[in-house]
Amino acid sequence: MKIQTEQKQIVDIALRAGNIMLTNGAETYRVEDTVQRMIESRKLEDVQVFVIPTGIIVSANIDDHPTTILERIQGGGIDLEIIDRTNALSRQFTSTNMSLQEASDALNAISQSPTFSKLTRFFFSGMAGGFFIFLFNGTFVEFLLAYISSAFTVLCFDSLSGKQLNFFVKNIIGGFLASLFGIISISLVSRIGIHASLDIVIIGPLMTLVPGVALNNGIRDLISGELLAGSAKIMEALFIAIALAFGVGIMLQIGINFI
Repeated sequence: MKIQTEQKQIVDIALRAGNIMLTNGAETYRVEDTVQRMIESRKLEDVQVFVIPTGIIVSANIDDHPTTILERIQGGGIDLEIIDRTNALSRQFTSTNMSLQEASDALNAISQSPTFSKLTRFFFSGMAGGFFIFLFNGTFVEFLLAYISSAFTVLCFDSLSGKQLNFFVKNIIGGFLASLFGIISISLVSRIGIHASLDIVIIGPLMTLVPGVALNNGIRDLISGELLAGSAKIMEALFIAIALAFGVGIMLQIGINFI
């Protein structure tokens, strides 16, 4: 009974590690490799791992019985630090005699680690969106407007995380917010005689929402031979881009007369 419990725990720990990595933006081939190595390092046989963006399937010979387990993945974001910490844990798990309890406690610590504060995200989101302006020959005034618009866009967009919205509607709202804050900032400075380009100012907050990581991961998965996962990621990035454009277009049609 003890062996059976331990083998099931090994698979559960590997699945938890894979879940954490996948929900924080890791590539599917990396998750597959991590889960498989963690299970095989503890001498389980006939291990097969299949990962797609919305699920992890593990098949292994547990206590002489072929067993298949499905882990459903819902939601997620991007946190490279959590991916790195989970990767480091998996290497330690496979190369040392780390106990199952130690591995479980370490995964709990990783999954419960605090995220960046709203103030930190506000500041650096503004920086990220603002500096994109200079790639389009923007002025310092446009940088400041894009900084403010980007910071407020990301702050409002993050508040949608707890809502029951599908990713397409959520990104329509994101594009709407990017355009809204751009129009508001332009209209305010125009009242005091300062002129700035609306197109350039909107680019800043919009770039903070563009799915660059999803597109990059999709391409890397395709190159690695993960055709299903790669295609799914690329389609996700495409639909996010369409949703953002749709949201921007709606707000421009509504608010262009207020500039």
